[in-house]
This record gives sequence, structure tokens and C-alpha cells, in this order.
Amino acid sequence: MNKIFNRWTLIIIGFIVIVLTVMWFLRGSIVKAEIRAWVSPKEVELGYPIRFIDSTSNATEVLWEFGNGDSSKERNGVYLFPQTGKYQVRLRVNNSVEKRFIVTVKESNRPSGYQPIKIIAPQTAIQNEYISFFADGYSKEWRWEFGETGEVDSYEKNPTYAYKLPGSYQIKLMSEDLAFPIVHYIEILPEYTESDDSDVLSLIAKDIQEHLQNIIDGESFNENYNYILNKYLCNNPNQLVIANGAKQIDFYSYCYDLKFIGSQSTVNIQDVVIETDKGSNCVKHILVKQSPLTTAKTK
Repeated sequence: MNKIFNRWTLIIIGFIVIVLTVMWFLRGSIVKAEIRAWVSPKEVELGYPIRFIDSTSNATEVLWEFGNGDSSKERNGVYLFPQTGKYQVRLRVNNSVEKRFIVTVKESNRPSGYQPIKIIAPQTAIQNEYISFFADGYSKEWRWEFGETGEVDSYEKNPTYAYKLPGSYQIKLMSEDLAFPIVHYIEILPEYTESDDSDVLSLIAKDIQEHLQNIIDGESFNENYNYILNKYLCNNPNQLVIANGAKQIDFYSYCYDLKFIGSQSTVNIQDVVIETDKGSNCVKHILVKQSPLTTAKTK
């Protein structure tokens, strides 16, 4: 019995030793893991950022310290030193291993009165419309990517460009003085076509036709009259109506006549064509084709 007990005791002790050995080995591997990280550039002019990147395996916690009291817990990012000098940038991974980088920040060689480069451009434009882009700032060379071709589209400082397709685009501007591109976003709307305009006018004319017919059919005069007046005529009752190509009358008088005609006989509004004012988009002329008067209604 004692032999069996001793045997199991030895097995358990051996298992514990193996587990502890494996845990120690794994812990040692993690602690001694090689840090994979970069800082670029190591030498930079004042006013330009550095980029820091960490890709260490099994990194669950990182801390970047920039040597001036500033720090970041992001694995990747950019940082702008506020003053010139030599800085020791330290990266700590999992609070156990670290790596150091030396970054030198020099005085800028840019001309006096230099202002940060920025893009001046609209946020929305129309498909196939030529858009002017302006680089506000100083540099000897420029590279524009407008986001449609995937390539550099212009080397001019202030280029023009027309987008072939609608959509949202990211514009990038690079120069010899920039470590990272300046970004601007633009929304390109579908190109306006005459057919679009015709479709809208047809819908408006159809709507007016239905409400004029409602007046003839004895429905609420005020409701249908005011609907057309407020929605399409910009509250101007004197807009011109031409009936059957001959009779010209103001809108209010025409509608009042329809009310009277509808109470006496049957008339159909067969077609309506409208003309809008380009400055205000208000309907200024209504051309109506209506059927001749039919037999008087019986009371």
C-alpha cells in the first residue's frame, strides 16, 4: 500500500515540476521577446511629426514615452515635438521589456513667415465639373492625388481636376517639406442632366393637373387652390394661365372659373405644361389643355 502511495506521490510531484518548468520557460520567452518597433524619422525639423510603430508579438500593453513628459498608450501614431533638442524615446511592452530611440529635433530651414501648408478646395462638387485646388503654403514641389486613379494626378501647385464618377474621395497633397500627406475629403454629386429637369417638371405638371381637376369635380376649392399656389407659384395668384392655347388669364381667376364650370357641366383637364422662372424656380406660366364643355349637369 505504501509503495502505491509513494508512486502516486512521485508522479504528482513530477507533474508539478514539469508544469512549473513549462511556465518558467514560457514566462522567460515572453519577457525576453524581441521588441519589434520603429520610430521615423530619427532626425526631424521643428514643426514636423515623427511616426511611431510597434508590432511586437503578444504585446498587450504598450507605453511610448517621448523624453519630455509626454506619453502615449497607442501602439501606432504620430507625435509632434514642441521644441528643438535631442530626445530619448522609450517604448515599454507588457511593462517588462523596453526599447529606446534617439530623436533629434532641429531648427527649421523653412523661409521666415512660413505658414503650415493646407488645401483650399470645396467639400462638394458635380461630376465632370472642373474643380480648382489650391495649395496654400510654400514648397518647391507638389504632388496631388485626387483619389480616383490611385496615382499622382498633378505636379502643379494649383491644379484643376474633373471627377468622372460620383462618390466620396480622399485627396492627398505631398511636398518635399511634408513627412505625411495633407488630406482633404470631397463629395462628388451625380451630373445634372436635362432629362432630370424634364422629369421633375413633368411630375409638377401632373400634380397641378390633378388638383385643377379636383376643383372641377367639386372638391374643396380652397384646399386645392392653395396647394398649387403655395407649393408651385410662390404665393403669386397673378401667374399666367393659358387655356387651350388662346385664353390668357391669371391663376386665381382661372381656378374660380373652373369651380363655376364644374358646377354646371363636365370638363376634363387633359394636359398641363409648365414654365418655371430660372431665378426662383417658381412656376410662372401654366399651359392647360382642357376638353370642351359637355352636357350640363342635372340637379
